Amino acid sequence: MNKPQDVSVARGESGVEGTLVDGALHGLTRIYADGVVLAILRYVHGRLGGPATLLYPDGTPSAQLNYADDKLDGKAVYYAQDGTVQREAHYVRGALSGDNKTYLPDGSLLEHARYRQGKLHGLFERFHGNGQLAERQLYGAGKPVEPGERYAQDGRPLDADGKPLSRWRRWWRMLPGTAPAPQ
Repeated sequence: MNKPQDVSVARGESGVEGTLVDGALHGLTRIYADGVVLAILRYVHGRLGGPATLLYPDGTPSAQLNYADDKLDGKAVYYAQDGTVQREAHYVRGALSGDNKTYLPDGSLLEHARYRQGKLHGLFERFHGNGQLAERQLYGAGKPVEPGERYAQDGRPLDADGKPLSRWRRWWRMLPGTAPAPQ
């Protein structure tokens, strides 16, 4: 193993600063443009490994990521420029896996999806801005398992035409052993 060598490569106002070990990036590395750091990454013998931070030009984080062997691995958090969380995702060896959430600018939950090996797997839910459930679908290996359900902002289920069911029709449908509600 050769002695670590600090390196700085610039093209115009953009560049990379880090350390080379045996000709490969190793350790903390910074990427910059116009004199502003845009990413702080960690390399292990030339491959991304460990926590990484992507930054907006004003220096606030745009993403907190984790890498293992050049692939996203672990929790990833993506931020709006004002610092609010836009999305939380989980990765295993580069593929989405586990709970993933997307948020509205006010911080309320917009979408909650579950993944396995990069494919939707489990319950997928989308919400209205008021927090009410808007859509619900069960997935297995990336494909719908059963018909999805959609809901109006007031919580009423939507019919096939996208119109809210009346409370009476909804009540009638929920009765055990009843025929479809009269029109």
